[in-house]
Amino acid sequence: MKAFLTPGMPQKAAYVVIVGFIALAASFATLRAPLLDDDRSHDPLDPSYFRFARVQFSSYYYGGWNPGWAHDYPRAEQNLLKILSEVTGIETTSDSYVIVQLDDPAIMDYPLLYFSEPGTWNITPEEAENFREYLQRGGFAIFDDFDGGRDWANFQRAMKMVVPERNMVQLTVEHPIFQCFYAIETLDMTPPYRVRGNPTFFGLDDENGRLQVIANFNNDIGDFWEWSDQAWVPVQLSNEAYKFGVNYIIYAMTH
Repeated sequence: MKAFLTPGMPQKAAYVVIVGFIALAASFATLRAPLLDDDRSHDPLDPSYFRFARVQFSSYYYGGWNPGWAHDYPRAEQNLLKILSEVTGIETTSDSYVIVQLDDPAIMDYPLLYFSEPGTWNITPEEAENFREYLQRGGFAIFDDFDGGRDWANFQRAMKMVVPERNMVQLTVEHPIFQCFYAIETLDMTPPYRVRGNPTFFGLDDENGRLQVIANFNNDIGDFWEWSDQAWVPVQLSNEAYKFGVNYIIYAMTH
């Protein structure tokens, strides 16, 4: 298990990572059966719990029966939060998730925001201004479930409204976000379905080098989370997707 320990890891994270890999496998096995009810002695949306915040936004277009921002909802967050509570010391429940609007000042209450299908994002000036402030205050954002040139161009356009002075850059596996809890060995992921390009990870730093945004381009990690308990994809691929999700949350909570 020493392979998962990294220099500078917070003491709490270092303690729980000793059993992290074993717990991940055990937690995934639990997800194969119906999720167990969490202790309801506390409100799952109590601010003392980590709450997973998904952003609702207007889209230029979308396919299927629901808009892109809602893809994989709520099973993706339910399953990820179940794993998170079992492999880390973060207090949360499988029902500790919310939907937020990007122009609402209440987003400042959440350390992490999750965007699905940002390639369809029809950003407004109010959203851009509030999101910029969120990032400046130390918030962190995950962009997931988009692929191809049109999606990337629209995402880039939206982010330029938020932070026109900086650009997204491609990340390598050595970046701290991929080593802060689980030691991820490769970024050569197999996507859950056919996409228009190779899965690639992009990031956006602030002026001090802190990563503020990560984009899972040509990929859909949330899809792995959503269907991990249905045996639709190999266990190994679902486990890898959970490692990315847990690392993202640990990074957001410690940087």
